[in-house]
Amino acid sequence: MRKNLLLFFLFFSAFYFSQKPIFTKAKVNAVNVYRSSAELQNSVSVSLPSGTSEVVVTNISDEIVEKSIQINTNNKDISILSAQYRSSYNSNYFENNNPNGKRIKDSIAILENLSTKINIERQTNEKTLELLDKNQGLLVGSNTSTVAQLMQLTEYYKTKRNEISIAQLDINKKYTQTILKLETLRSRLKANTEAEETFSDGVLVLRIVSGAGGNAKMDLGYLAENVFWEPFYEVKGNKLTEPLDVTFKAKVRQDTGLDWKGVKLSLINARSSRNNEAPTMNPWFLNSYKNEERETYSYSSKKDTMRSQNIEEVVVVGYGVKINENQLNVSFDPDIPYDILSNNEDHFINLKQIKLPAEYKYYTVPKYTTTAYLVADIKDFNKYNLISGAASVIFENMYVGETRINPNQTNDKMSITLGDDKKISIRKEMVNDKASEKLFSSYQEKTITYDLVIRNNKKEAVNIEIRDQIPLSKDESVKIELLQSDNADLDKEKGFLLWNVKISSSETKKFRVSYKVRYPKDFSISNLN
Repeated sequence: MRKNLLLFFLFFSAFYFSQKPIFTKAKVNAVNVYRSSAELQNSVSVSLPSGTSEVVVTNISDEIVEKSIQINTNNKDISILSAQYRSSYNSNYFENNNPNGKRIKDSIAILENLSTKINIERQTNEKTLELLDKNQGLLVGSNTSTVAQLMQLTEYYKTKRNEISIAQLDINKKYTQTILKLETLRSRLKANTEAEETFSDGVLVLRIVSGAGGNAKMDLGYLAENVFWEPFYEVKGNKLTEPLDVTFKAKVRQDTGLDWKGVKLSLINARSSRNNEAPTMNPWFLNSYKNEERETYSYSSKKDTMRSQNIEEVVVVGYGVKINENQLNVSFDPDIPYDILSNNEDHFINLKQIKLPAEYKYYTVPKYTTTAYLVADIKDFNKYNLISGAASVIFENMYVGETRINPNQTNDKMSITLGDDKKISIRKEMVNDKASEKLFSSYQEKTITYDLVIRNNKKEAVNIEIRDQIPLSKDESVKIELLQSDNADLDKEKGFLLWNVKISSSETKKFRVSYKVRYPKDFSISNLN
């Protein structure tokens, strides 16, 4: 009895380990695209025998995040024991199922070898003919040659050269035919390769137990890296009396090792790999510094604050796009399937086309640049559900450049910069006769005066917003007094000066700014101008 039992187990083990793996190919049906990754949703069909099987699922992305693998099946008779990703699998399956045309490649290799041999034979015959022609001329011109020798040499030369020339005709014809076949096969290979999806070497090895044999369908999902999408706009304007034509697009690129052919896309404005730990509070201690260190600390703190505010909160509504909004993020789904090739190149998807009513004006800050920018102010911009992103600007049928649309702001208007206008001249002129430096017993006083000069060289009047500023002091012993600003609106907390003026065609306007700084005698101010 024990002997029979041992034989049974040996037979069962031999049968079990002799089973060949079952190969099947994953088909990408839908992709949830995050900002820097994507969730690939695949369908897998396989015919399983009863018992335990090793199933090798091919066409798995090389950029897979293994811990994200999810496999679901509605068949209660199937249990998945394990799933392991491998970057390659030693099997002749790939040789027999290579979508890039293995037989065509084999034929090309044979013909390339044949054409090389034929070419060698061609070159040999050509050299032989050159040698015959050269020696024939030398021998015929020799004084030692007799008539019989010349006759014999002539007959040999005639026979041999005729024989080689005829053979060369056949060889040239054969070589031409071989090259034509090679070009045809290479064209077929290129067409076949372009028609096929990029085939990844990655596989997923599954250990599956099936209670009853039969066909099984599974849903396979996993996260893949090297996928990116970002919003992009095309802004077109024709006249200052017309609204802006804005096309909202998604710019998608991926290099997962797999081509997505006819897949359903869902673009999600979130990152899959974000920190999911809720913050905890710690005691808050103030940092105190000496006066001379205050300026450095203030600057670095400002940079850190600006960096921490660079967080996007985006909501999108698109034409022909379904919107799904949950507690954490917003996604939008184009109605039609798309092809996104694994070539790391940008693929543009049109999501929405809208007209934005705008108030146009020019804007300049002479302190930083003597350039006037055309700006479109958009009221009630929140109702258009825009996303913060880059935009290309075309105005009056000319490409102007790139700008950025940023709806994540607290202002009641959103400004879109459309480009600079060279027909508006701006300069800042120091008025030296109004400047002065006075030294008193305990303090000193400095007066600075300059003019902002704006000229409109356009054929029509323009509305322009001019911004400037006066310095502020954090030290009570340093006093700043604004002496002249030519009716500018003053923001006392920030020191900003603002003019909104209309300048007629060929008109020049001048705005004078003058301020006085009073500070202790032993003080030094480095950034006054």
